[in-house]
Amino acid sequence: MRRVLRAVLGVALLLWTSSAWAQGGGRINGVVTRQNGVGIGGVVVAVDEAGEATLTAGDGSFNFSGLAPGTYSLSFTLGANAASESGVEVTAGQATTVQKTVDWNISFAETITVVSASRRAERIVDAPAAVTLVTEADIQKQAGHGQLPKLLEFTPGAEVTQSGVYDYNLNTRGFNSSLNRRVATLVDGRDISVPFLGAQEWAAVSFPLDDVANLELVRGPSAALYGANASSGVLNLVTKAPATSQGGLFRLTAGELSTTNADFRWATEFGDGWGFKILSGIRNTGDFTVSRNGAAEYTVPCTATGQTDCLPQERVPVSPLDDDELFFGTLRLDKSFDNGHLLTLEAGEATVEGPAFQTGIGRVQLVDVERPFSRVNYSTRHWNFLGYNTTRKADRQTALSSGNNVALDTERTAFEIQTNWESGNDKVRFVGGLSTTSEDISSIDPATGRQTLMFQDVSNDKSAAFAQLDVNLGGKVKLVLAGRADESDLHDSQFSPKASLVYSVNPNNTLRLTYNEAFQVANYSEFFLQADIAAPAPTGPIEGICAAFGTSCGFGNGTRVLALGNASLDLEEIETIEIGYSGILGGKAYLTLDVYQSDNTNFITDLIPQFTALGVTNPNFGPYQPPAALPAAAQAVLLGTLQAALGPSFFILSNNLDGTPILVGRSYRNFGDVDTEGIDLGLNYYVDDNWTVMLSLSSFDFTINNSQPGFDDILQPNTPESKGSFGFSYAALTWDFGLSARWVDGFRWVVGPFVGNVESYTTADLYTNYVVNDHVKVGVNIANAFDEKHWESFGGDILERRALGNVTFTW
Repeated sequence: MRRVLRAVLGVALLLWTSSAWAQGGGRINGVVTRQNGVGIGGVVVAVDEAGEATLTAGDGSFNFSGLAPGTYSLSFTLGANAASESGVEVTAGQATTVQKTVDWNISFAETITVVSASRRAERIVDAPAAVTLVTEADIQKQAGHGQLPKLLEFTPGAEVTQSGVYDYNLNTRGFNSSLNRRVATLVDGRDISVPFLGAQEWAAVSFPLDDVANLELVRGPSAALYGANASSGVLNLVTKAPATSQGGLFRLTAGELSTTNADFRWATEFGDGWGFKILSGIRNTGDFTVSRNGAAEYTVPCTATGQTDCLPQERVPVSPLDDDELFFGTLRLDKSFDNGHLLTLEAGEATVEGPAFQTGIGRVQLVDVERPFSRVNYSTRHWNFLGYNTTRKADRQTALSSGNNVALDTERTAFEIQTNWESGNDKVRFVGGLSTTSEDISSIDPATGRQTLMFQDVSNDKSAAFAQLDVNLGGKVKLVLAGRADESDLHDSQFSPKASLVYSVNPNNTLRLTYNEAFQVANYSEFFLQADIAAPAPTGPIEGICAAFGTSCGFGNGTRVLALGNASLDLEEIETIEIGYSGILGGKAYLTLDVYQSDNTNFITDLIPQFTALGVTNPNFGPYQPPAALPAAAQAVLLGTLQAALGPSFFILSNNLDGTPILVGRSYRNFGDVDTEGIDLGLNYYVDDNWTVMLSLSSFDFTINNSQPGFDDILQPNTPESKGSFGFSYAALTWDFGLSARWVDGFRWVVGPFVGNVESYTTADLYTNYVVNDHVKVGVNIANAFDEKHWESFGGDILERRALGNVTFTW
């Protein structure tokens, strides 16, 4: 199938390239505004004679290209509001500008559009999924803290778990982990996850937050359009083009934890359709992280293997301590063609030094990590081609539990072509695409030439085809059918379907019934991990038994204690039924309510002991077998000596892939069925043009089917049963402020060696900004404003207040 997909992709690319460059004719560029000049998003604009329609962007802009010369009529529709414009003249090779001013009485919520739920623009109330949008204006107000996950911390259904200044995990709908990979994260179409883990390295996702034009979180399985890493949702970010961010920006930020940050952006256009943007910045800060050598910030230090409700002790201290350094730089070139097409070329790099991250094998400190990337994108009205390369070079990472360097170099190269079409009456819409991706993983330490996280290098090729069809069944009902076929070297071919019915009670109130199937493939760590999690067992003297017979058994330097991947893991499959409501009430309130139930089959556990209530965790590593060269009598003596020396650990003694002895400390396995269910409620109430009030509530529950005694203590969702948030904000021409608070119920956390309780906590964030003049703005961001000391994952840092002040210069 993969070869077929690649061939189809190649043919489609040739057809697309020829058609894209051949498209000519004239263009209509326009904007729909209120009488005060403010643009209106979400307006359906149709060229009646050409049978084409589009949706205005958030600033009210729209465009049509490839129109034959002639005279056209435009119609404008938003809910029950309608207007028209006739006599629009189009000339070949030229653009006609239309500015339509309307006197519609509409609220802000009615104009909100999203793209992630269907991979094309639509009003948020019409989307066939639960979608959270953080507006460009809200992002700008909070840009001073520079931490992307915090933008979602108080939104409905989002689980933002912080373990350190830069150690965040983003999830939705339960079964979180220290390196969550269930929410696919895309920046301008690029998958920014670390391929080995599938999780995000948020410290490396660094740029001025106010360079983000659009941030959307799709909550719930999204594999039908986005594939394996979207089993819980998708976070989609689009950055600003040079044409929409012209001028310069320089921000200085300083505050608690010895923080000193600097952000720089400059964008301009320099003729013939070319635009240019450069981003750069540094982050210097302390951290909440402390060393755990005979000490624990909370509970007590662990003193024995397998002990719970204590903090595992580490062989080496955090070094450097309280010193995180990040750098980023990006260069982007845009070329806008006369026919409305757009070419984007972009390259950049981020470096990370210092932060420690909670993982399934213990905490790992990033000492020297480089993350370069490059991207090319060519888009037309109906076609989009994307190609990108991301690399991660990490020669030095310290596993604090073992003291070992765990090097990790990865590379991902991907290509995607996508098309979208709609009927002239806007009754049928189609989105489809093809993609292919290659990934290469190596964990060779350049200083020693040895693998540090795997037995050998791993490569993987994967391809996919996806499509979604929206059909208006008669005014009030829309049927959405979607599906994606994925093929990979790591798993059998997989098809992920989706079906949704969206019923419009009226233009501003919709009900949604959705069925989704998704899958989660084990990441490279879960398949191939070989990481030391403790000091080697002292088995050196036992090597003498083997030496006496002229044989080497591999016990001389001690026996490694490993966390191992499980090459026999099956796909985790997820079926979800969801009922949702989205509504705009009285032109003042935007209300969402989503109820879901999911069945997770072949659930992949976190790292768990080799022996559990379910039996052997990883059957690929059975009981230790002495070298065949040893006589039978010597083998019996060797086994008896090993059992006496190792005690209970003898039963996890096994052979590695090359026959050498190892102790299997932890591994992964599939586990039966896990049912989850929950409710997410969100409310934004726009009191007036200045004041907004926000509220969110979430409830979550799960049931382990076919469980075994004691296994309930191993498999946990790492998610509270209930949580909520409340906030309000004020925005005027020269001043804004906001305060948001969230409450999280206590819950049990079980991830690798970190097993203990997360106590309930309440935390609040505050921001305020003041515009001094046209070029200077000052602001304050305070995380955990009331300094409630707490931890959000067991094994994570104690989080305290972090107050930052900033000054921004623009020109």
